[in-house]
Amino acid sequence: MAGSVDKILLAARGHAKRGEIAQAEALYREVLERFPGNKRAKAGLEALGQASKAKPAAGPPRALVQQLMGLMQTGRNLELVDQANRALRIHPDTILLLEFRAAGQGALGDYAGAAETYRRLIALRPDHADTHGNLGNELMELGQHEDAIAQFERVLALRPRDPVALNNLGNALLALGREAEARTRFEAALEVAPNDVHMLNNLGNLLLNEGDFTGARLRLEKGLSLDPRHVLLLNNLGIVLLAQGDIAGAQARFEAALAADPSYAEAWWNLSPLHRFVPDDPLLWQLETQVAAEGHSEHDRMLLEFALAKAQHDVGRAERAFALWRSANARRKAELGYGIAQDRKLFAQLRDRFAEAHPPIPETEADRAAPVPIFLLGLPRSGTTLVEQIVTQHSQVAPGDEIATLDREMSALDWSDPEALTREAGRIRAAYYETLAGLADGKPFVTDKMPLNFRWIGAIRALFPRALIVHVHRDSRATLWSIYRNFFSSAGNGYAHDLDDLVAYHGLYRDLMAHWATQPGTIVDCDYEALTEDPEARSRALIEALGLPWEDACLRPQDNARTVATTSNTQVRKPIYKGSSQAWEKYAPHLEAAFAKLD
Repeated sequence: MAGSVDKILLAARGHAKRGEIAQAEALYREVLERFPGNKRAKAGLEALGQASKAKPAAGPPRALVQQLMGLMQTGRNLELVDQANRALRIHPDTILLLEFRAAGQGALGDYAGAAETYRRLIALRPDHADTHGNLGNELMELGQHEDAIAQFERVLALRPRDPVALNNLGNALLALGREAEARTRFEAALEVAPNDVHMLNNLGNLLLNEGDFTGARLRLEKGLSLDPRHVLLLNNLGIVLLAQGDIAGAQARFEAALAADPSYAEAWWNLSPLHRFVPDDPLLWQLETQVAAEGHSEHDRMLLEFALAKAQHDVGRAERAFALWRSANARRKAELGYGIAQDRKLFAQLRDRFAEAHPPIPETEADRAAPVPIFLLGLPRSGTTLVEQIVTQHSQVAPGDEIATLDREMSALDWSDPEALTREAGRIRAAYYETLAGLADGKPFVTDKMPLNFRWIGAIRALFPRALIVHVHRDSRATLWSIYRNFFSSAGNGYAHDLDDLVAYHGLYRDLMAHWATQPGTIVDCDYEALTEDPEARSRALIEALGLPWEDACLRPQDNARTVATTSNTQVRKPIYKGSSQAWEKYAPHLEAAFAKLD
C-alpha cells in the first residue's frame, strides 16, 4: 500500500476495529519493513496478537475457497497457485490454503515447491498422516527415495497397515533396488486391499521384473478381471505373454491397451516389434498421429519415435526411419545425461585395478554347493540370447536370462578403492549364489546372459572360480546398428544412443576383452556368424568347451520353452537363421562416417 505511514497506520486500525485481523497485520508489517523501529506499528501488532488469543482468526471466505476448488478441479493450476499465494498473505498458515497451493505445485511439476509446502503443513499438524504421505510422494518425484521412505513409514506409524502407504513404500524400496523388501510391502498392501488394481499391477510388475512370470500373470489377470481396460495391466500382461512365447496374445493385449489409451507410448513401443506395418495400415496412421500430437513428455515422445522408426522401416521409408531413430536416440541420451567420458573412466579404473589377475577369493563349503554360473557376455545384440537358447536346451543347464544382481553390485563398487572387492566379496557372492539357487530348479549350471558382464571378468574370476565364461561376438557393424535402433529400458546403456559413442564404446570393449585374454583363465569364444553358418558343428564345439556331454536337443533352440524377457524375445522362437548381420547395409550412407572409425 503506497502512501504516508500515518495513512497506512490509520487504515490498519480501521481493519483491526472491523475484525479484519489479517489485513491489519499485513499493513503493520508493511510499515515495519520500511521503518523497523516504528513504535505505533509494533504496538498495533502486539494488540492484534492479544486479540487473536482471545478470538480465533477468521478463515478465508467461502467464496474464495469455492473459487480455489474450481481452479483445482478444472486443472488451472497456475491460477490456483497464484490465488492461493495471494490468499496466504491475508490468511497466513491457513491449512486449507496451503493444501490448495501444494496440490497446484505438484500438478505443475514443481515438486520441490510442493514438498516445502507439505513440510510447512507438517509443522502445523505433525501427526496428520495424509500430509506425510503427500510429502513422500513429492520426494519420490524428486528422486529422494530414502527421505520418502521415512515419510511413508511415518504414515504407517500413525495409521498401521494403511494399504496406500504400504504400496507407496514398496515403490520407494523398489526404486532403491530393494526388491525383496518392496515385494513384502506390496503383498502386505494387497492383504488389506486385495482388489485394488493399482496394487495388483505393482506386484505383478515387480514379479515380472524378477522373472516370476507365473506369479506376475496371476496378479495381472486378476487385476484385469476387475478392470478390463486398465492400460498398465494390459501392457504388463502383454510383456509377460511375450516372454512366455505367446506372441499373438501379447499383441492382442498391447492393442487393447492402445484402444483404451491411444497415447500410451510404452504400449506403442512394445507393439511395434510384433506388428508388421504396411503402407495403408490403420495402426501406422494412428502412430503418426501420436508422434505429431502435442503434450507428450520427452520420454514418451522418445518411445513413440522408436516405434514409428520401426514402422517406417517396415514400409521401406529408410530416410524417414533413420531420422526418427536419430531423434529418439538423441532424446534418450539427453534423458540419461550420458557422456562417453564416464565409461572411459570406468574402463581405465578396471584395467588399473586388474593390471594383474586378482587371486581367487576362497569359497566356503556352502558356496561350493551352489550352482555353477555360465556367463554369456559381450555387447548387447551380439547373439547371447541364441547361445543361451542352445545351452539351456541341455538337461544340466537352467536359464537365468539377464541376472541383474551381479551387475548391480559391481556397478556400485568404487573401483578406485583397491580393497573394495575383497571387502564386499562375501556379501556379493552370497547374494549372487542365492539368486542362482532360486533359478536352478535343481540343475548344476545356470546361465547369466547379462552382456555387459564382460566388464567384470576380472572380478568374476576372483569371486566365482568355478564359473564358465563364454564371449559371444558378431560383426561389429551389425551389432552396433542393432543396438542403435533398439530402446533399452536400463539406464546402463547410455553409450547406445549416439553413433560416435557406440564406436568409441566398442573400442573400449575390444581393448578390455584383449586385456582379460592376457590373464589366467579360460574364455570360450563363440562367433555368432560362424554359429549360424554351421549350427551343428559350432553347437557341439560350444557344449564340449563347457565340459558337458552332447545332447541332440541343443540343435533345436527354437523348441526351448523358457521365458525370454529381452528384446530378442521374438527371434528366439525361430530356428537358427543366417543373414541378420547384413541388415545395417540398407542404412550404410547414414552409418559409414561413424563405422569407418571401427577399423
